[in-house]
Amino acid sequence: MTDIVEEHGGFVDKYIGDAIVAIFGAPLHDPEHAANAIAAAIACHRRLLEIQDQFALPDGRRLKARIGLNSGQALVGNIGSRRRFNYTVIGDAVNLAARLEGANKAYGTGILIGERSAQLCNGAIVCREVDLVRVVGRETPERIFEPVCRQESVTDAVRDRLAQFAEALVDFREQRFGEAENKFKKMQDEDPVARVYLDRVRVLAVNPPPSGSDGITDLIEK
Repeated sequence: MTDIVEEHGGFVDKYIGDAIVAIFGAPLHDPEHAANAIAAAIACHRRLLEIQDQFALPDGRRLKARIGLNSGQALVGNIGSRRRFNYTVIGDAVNLAARLEGANKAYGTGILIGERSAQLCNGAIVCREVDLVRVVGRETPERIFEPVCRQESVTDAVRDRLAQFAEALVDFREQRFGEAENKFKKMQDEDPVARVYLDRVRVLAVNPPPSGSDGITDLIEK
């Protein structure tokens, strides 16, 4: 994973237990830092799938990893005390990336990115909107996305699948729960996010949200 990060122009800040913290766009300026970071995340995810069998556990469980990625202003430099310091990055944008890593658990996804990262790609990476969420410790809601592939790699089948999901998401947000349920049901076998929304739709069809609901999903787990 470290090799993949470096191949895409990033560097590993630190290892925290089984986690990797990587930075793109510093110390050297990189105008494509967001696209490179997302491409690295996709490559890491694919590499893990290739080597999963090497890490199979006796009870049949498979090794998985989650990636959260965010772009924004941050304090970058040698941080610490006179006795000990290291080159690292801190700030709200960094904290949000960590929260997005954990948010994958709620959607069954492997990679989630913040809205600013999706915008900075300028179409180089195909992404789909997943939800509007409020993460633990942060009042401002964030629109989150799942990167799918590089633009040059997208197929007609992927475009159709993303269009179907987008239509279902519009139906859900406009409280056309019957239409949304039918569309999410068609995708549930291959799409964990569709299964999440299918569960929501079935609950809300029986207990509709109050008038004026903001449509924000509050994530209660880090």
